[in-house]
Amino acid sequence: MNQVLLVRDVYLLHGTASLIADQDTTLERLINIYATNPSVRGVFLIDEDKKFAGMVSRLAIQKWAEYQLFGKWRNEGSYSQISELVTSIKAKDLAHGSRRSFGLKENDRLEDAFQRMMDLGEDILPVVDDDGQVIGDLRLSEVLLKAIEAGHSELNRPEE
Repeated sequence: MNQVLLVRDVYLLHGTASLIADQDTTLERLINIYATNPSVRGVFLIDEDKKFAGMVSRLAIQKWAEYQLFGKWRNEGSYSQISELVTSIKAKDLAHGSRRSFGLKENDRLEDAFQRMMDLGEDILPVVDDDGQVIGDLRLSEVLLKAIEAGHSELNRPEE
């Protein structure tokens, strides 16, 4: 019999791997955050009401850096999309996601949260309270730890 796991059972296993920044943070400051904090997996942006407003992932920063340094763009996209990304000035210009699409709640089922990670192609998502304020993050590594723990429980279960 499988127990229903919730986000709150898992999201604090490793602490946080994200930082919170104002959505109007400059792109230069955001890149500096990533450059000086190698363990950061994502930067969650907040609006003027301190509510989650989007996420800037390492991948978005990598794409920006690759174009800036080498003039390369791996993914297909229109020239205007590439140009918009490269000339972004504010963090919110590189952000994606919304409270509705990315925000997890502590009482969400872990299975649903994991599926959302897979669907979005993200290995970290924000955990938000009922007001939309970021209270932590759920990382793929935390889900994997719980999966290992569950596997060990299955192996140690007495035969019936």
